[in-house]
Amino acid sequence: MSGKPDCVKLLIDVGANLEAHDCHFGTPLHVACAREHLECAKVLLTAGANVNAAKLHETALHHAAKVKNKDLIEMLVEFGGNVYARDNRGKRPADYTWPNSPTAKCFEYHEKTPRTLSQLCRLRLRKALGHGAVQKVYKLNIPQRLMEYLAYN
Repeated sequence: MSGKPDCVKLLIDVGANLEAHDCHFGTPLHVACAREHLECAKVLLTAGANVNAAKLHETALHHAAKVKNKDLIEMLVEFGGNVYARDNRGKRPADYTWPNSPTAKCFEYHEKTPRTLSQLCRLRLRKALGHGAVQKVYKLNIPQRLMEYLAYN
């Protein structure tokens, strides 16, 4: 279940709206997560899709939890996904996992472990740079290694 990441890249390159959504499917990131298209989700996140965009208060992390995809959950959290977000039923993403499952343990870890200072800085800087953050990062006068860290490469 990989989706078509090359198609996603092409659409982004020609100006697709990363935050476009409708009442049935949500944003492209919601769809990628609900369909377990890990590579498509990564392309969207790297391009600057809002990891915490909500459809009926459901975030992409809720969808990843519902499909019980630990790799997707880890990636969304790395890109700043809010493990405490509540949907319209008042449920956190972890509430959609089975007790003691790998996904439940993953959420438990992220709920108890604060983000590192470097991760917080990366998230804050990318948010400040806004849409197209990756392109902007590569224009900064900073070391290549730092550019790659900020761009999730």
